[in-house]
Amino acid sequence: KWLLISPIHLEDGRKLEDKLKVLLQQGFARILVNNETMRLDEVEKINFTKKEVFLIIDRIVVEKNDEEFKNRMADAIQTAYFEGRGTCILQELATNNRVEFSSNFELDGITFLEPSIHLFSFNNPFGACSVCEGYGNVIGIDNDLVVPNTALSVYENAIFPWRGESMSWFRDQLVNNSHKFDFPIHKPYFELSEEHKNLIWEGNKYFIGLNDFFKELEEKNYKIQNRVLLSRYRGKTKCHSCKGKRLRAEANYVKIAEATISDLVDLPIVKLKDFFNKLTLNDYDAILAKRLLIEINNRLDFLMKVGLSYLTLNRNSATLSGGESQRINLATSLGSSLVGSMYILDEPSIGLHPKDTEQLIDVLKNLRDLGNTVIVVEHDEDIMKAADMIIDIGPEAGINGGHLVAQGTYNEILKAQSLTAKYLNGLEKIDVPLKRRKFKNFVEVIGARENNLKNQNVTFPLECLTVI
Repeated sequence: KWLLISPIHLEDGRKLEDKLKVLLQQGFARILVNNETMRLDEVEKINFTKKEVFLIIDRIVVEKNDEEFKNRMADAIQTAYFEGRGTCILQELATNNRVEFSSNFELDGITFLEPSIHLFSFNNPFGACSVCEGYGNVIGIDNDLVVPNTALSVYENAIFPWRGESMSWFRDQLVNNSHKFDFPIHKPYFELSEEHKNLIWEGNKYFIGLNDFFKELEEKNYKIQNRVLLSRYRGKTKCHSCKGKRLRAEANYVKIAEATISDLVDLPIVKLKDFFNKLTLNDYDAILAKRLLIEINNRLDFLMKVGLSYLTLNRNSATLSGGESQRINLATSLGSSLVGSMYILDEPSIGLHPKDTEQLIDVLKNLRDLGNTVIVVEHDEDIMKAADMIIDIGPEAGINGGHLVAQGTYNEILKAQSLTAKYLNGLEKIDVPLKRRKFKNFVEVIGARENNLKNQNVTFPLECLTVI
């Protein structure tokens, strides 16, 4: 014999006695007080101070293969979960042993949200970080202004606010005490671990961190020099709550093979494809995820086919070139398997290395073979060779063009009397200069590490033509 019981939750300011009266009006008859059953209509005389009180939902005598019993149990459990806000308890009458059940996502005192597609989208208010509203940055102290040259070390004055006679005391605190907590003061800032970077901002008992440094300036902003100093370093900075990931914290509680969604979108597409290729699931999960994995792998394949294997999925669209944007749209079109459509593309080979052009041509042919019409404005010779039909507009560019000069296959275009044909046949060419312009002045970029750049030093000559 068992009791099905639920904890009694009190709204803010409500007394237990008032809650019990409401439960009596709702049709409940008994409660469990320190393992003793009591009727709800007799509780006015009881002092509940320091007593354990549960609502009794039902008394249960287990009966096997009884359909009526199963239906009754299902209704009782549903009621117990509702009254207990996702928690119910079975207590054995003979021993008072309890078994607790929960329909909530809880572990280690943390209540988790039930996963949904909105939870993983920063474009949806439900999934977006509440601090930055899904933008990934907020107005505050800009890390790039505080440490503008990350190739410098802390010892070399990488931290700009701590330069100068009046502020160097803060830097000296860190430098002079660094041996006490094993901080590498001679290592370039960009090579520091996230733990060491966080330490510079948070500080410890040996030195004042940047957060407290700027907080002190804020508290004393009645001084004009403090206001000026703060204005130098204020701008858009990475959100301190989501660390620039744009999602609420609960989204990253969900993991696939120990990887969160933020971890996965940080991977280049080629590594992300490798992750899903090596993903192992148990039989049950494999059945559930089969269709999803097919779609994910297909879309990643399409992105790789159009030469975008180096991109990450969290790449800001504003940083993409025109060619990259078009190729992403191409991959999307391939994934949708549309037929009977017309695609008009403006130089999709822009920014594409010649070795990847062949893959782009295969993608264009796949679109055609699905039953679509593909029109490409292009000057790449390999794409021209792959075309079923070439339309040459000329004879020259701008106001000197606009006429149909030639139309036909690649071989037919070669026979035409057009400027394009002359270059394709080698009759015209761009001569390699015999002399190169010498330069005196230049712009030097040191330690370039944005997107796929790997800490490169590059010199750009001024008053010259430079090709990257």
